[in-house]
Amino acid sequence: MSDPAPTGPLSSLVLARAPLRISLAGGGTDLPSYADQFGSTVVSLAIDQYVGVTVHPRSFDGGIHFTGEVTEHVPDAHSMRHRFARAALLRTGTLRNAQIAVCADVPSGTGLGGSGAFTVALLHALRCPEDPRPAALAEEASAIEMIDLARPVGKHDHYMAAFGGIRALRIDRSRRIEPEKVDVPGGVRRYVRDRLLLFYTGMSRDAGQTLTGQDQLTRHGNPVTLSSLHAIGALAERMLDALRSGRVDEVGPLLHEHWASKQRLSEGVSNPRIDALYRTAMAAGGDGGKLLGAGGGGFLLISARAGRSEELRAAMASEGLRELSFDLADSGSHATGLPLRNGGGTG
Repeated sequence: MSDPAPTGPLSSLVLARAPLRISLAGGGTDLPSYADQFGSTVVSLAIDQYVGVTVHPRSFDGGIHFTGEVTEHVPDAHSMRHRFARAALLRTGTLRNAQIAVCADVPSGTGLGGSGAFTVALLHALRCPEDPRPAALAEEASAIEMIDLARPVGKHDHYMAAFGGIRALRIDRSRRIEPEKVDVPGGVRRYVRDRLLLFYTGMSRDAGQTLTGQDQLTRHGNPVTLSSLHAIGALAERMLDALRSGRVDEVGPLLHEHWASKQRLSEGVSNPRIDALYRTAMAAGGDGGKLLGAGGGGFLLISARAGRSEELRAAMASEGLRELSFDLADSGSHATGLPLRNGGGTG
């Protein structure tokens, strides 16, 4: 008996990966509820921590096999419970006869843009061998979240996963994005590697749920929410200027300003445990930082003063936090196809 015929464009075993990201300034202003009114600039950097996807274009029984944080074995893409994977498969016409495996360097819901990176990597694999341009990949991935799944998110994560590097994402009121590359001196790269530290709080959350409150308040013109987002947005140009000129000692205080404004967005952004961890970090040598992503859990980003990184690491370890070491990722999503023999049966 021959294999069931594929119903999508796949012809190779494909390996794809997309980088996670750290937002430095402007995060949250990319949501349409804000950017459609005022425009936005988000400053972000991709890191060498990834979401990886393997797609095999056939399965023995012709169904869809999906292995990730959950495992599914379903007859077709329409039956999948994993919303992001289902939407990507439907968009690419991969309805049956595929095996998909997902691995990631961090848990989902931890503020590093994992959902966006997963969607970009899966689309890249499913579109192989087309090798779509980064902007097209980012736009399709963001459409899955914003249109197909109706999540209150922006395009920040998808563009960083597709492009990589250090970027200023310029978002106009028509939602067009210019992913401007930010060139920085070597001292900034050393600062990122040695003094910009990530610690996992042990808590995760659904960014969509956390952002829903902010989105609704913004749409209703809540003055506290709007003033907080204006303040966050104003930090982007100051952060860009500090990075381009190599004034790394300004980065931490700018992160602190961002965190102070972010906490005013909604009650779910922080909690007593996170507040206590932040105070501990500042007392142990931090000069600023913030919780990444929508808030409520995930990774705490801390900037260490010069010569204080080890002291800060020890203080966070004593609180039971695990550090995630990282460096810059200069490139974005990448996919490689491995040809399979034609018409292959099972033996």
